[in-house]
Amino acid sequence: MSEHKSPHGPEPQARACPWCHGSGYTSRALAYTVGAHPFRGPAETVHRAGQCPHCLGVGAYDSALDPTLDQVRRRPRPPA
Repeated sequence: MSEHKSPHGPEPQARACPWCHGSGYTSRALAYTVGAHPFRGPAETVHRAGQCPHCLGVGAYDSALDPTLDQVRRRPRPPA
């Protein structure tokens, strides 16, 4: 008898990133306001493609390599 093989083919090595859907890019909204106060008055908004911060532009998500999770990992836990 041979080894068991999946009827659907080999398993993928990595999952597609759920934030960029495997493309490696996400939409970034940038706003520009005229004047000294950045939150007062009308703003011009521009949407541009930027590198996905979760998969670093690779398109395959691995939680061990996600740099946005480092912020949570490094944050000190409150005393119990």
